[in-house]
Amino acid sequence: MSEPARRPRPLRIWYQGFLDLETVPPYRDSLARHAAAILRPGTEVAIHGMPPGSFSGTSPAEVARHAYTAALYTEQLITNARRAEAEGYDAVAIGIVQNPGLREMRTLVDIPVVGYGESAMHLACLLGRRFSVLAFNPALLELLEEQIDLYGLRSRAAPTVLIETEYEAVARGFEEPEPLVAAFEAAARRALESGADVLIPGQMVLAEILWQQGLRRTEGAPVVDALAAALKSAELLAELRRDSGVWHSRRGFWGARPEASLVEAARERYLRSP
Repeated sequence: MSEPARRPRPLRIWYQGFLDLETVPPYRDSLARHAAAILRPGTEVAIHGMPPGSFSGTSPAEVARHAYTAALYTEQLITNARRAEAEGYDAVAIGIVQNPGLREMRTLVDIPVVGYGESAMHLACLLGRRFSVLAFNPALLELLEEQIDLYGLRSRAAPTVLIETEYEAVARGFEEPEPLVAAFEAAARRALESGADVLIPGQMVLAEILWQQGLRRTEGAPVVDALAAALKSAELLAELRRDSGVWHSRRGFWGARPEASLVEAARERYLRSP
């Protein structure tokens, strides 16, 4: 008599965002509900933002406008990816469209790490011919165009489009969604006129408000579900590693994992010294 097949253990995914979630409880709660609705039964996700007080006196949008400040905050994301592996998580999903620290994280951990921007762009290529990313932070447009080139998707991309709104309107979006939805739809029309047939919301918080409002398509064009793109990609890659033994490359500059002693010595010197 054959033995019954063993059920695979549940997967655990660390989701990492770029906001201090304590300051936006509706957003945090929306992410948790959304994740529960899309992941396989048994898959667990832990929702993480930046440490409390990270943006005191400023905002995530302002930090992301500048290369140096964005790089400083990115170190926290990288630290959390290492923590996720140490705590036994099966994958990390970065819910940030410009994918800060993504390639560095993959050199430091063996569990899958996915970024929303990369995952959404590849998913969009399965949903249509040409995608457009729509973002409300003008500083991101240049970075998003660079990401498109990095992933070799220039021929599949229509122009990136700016959503004409202010960060304050986005922050109020869970209580007052109508102005933000209208601004997105106006930008979407411009994107469609430029040749796009798939629309990617350029920030996770924007995408969550759109998802809450039931906006799945605009004039026949699918609106990519940002959280699903990130979490389902993480879930798939975690399953492949667990069930098939397939995981990311360890070749070349962006693949080789440094010795732990080198990493710790560098961190001690540059992150903990006065």
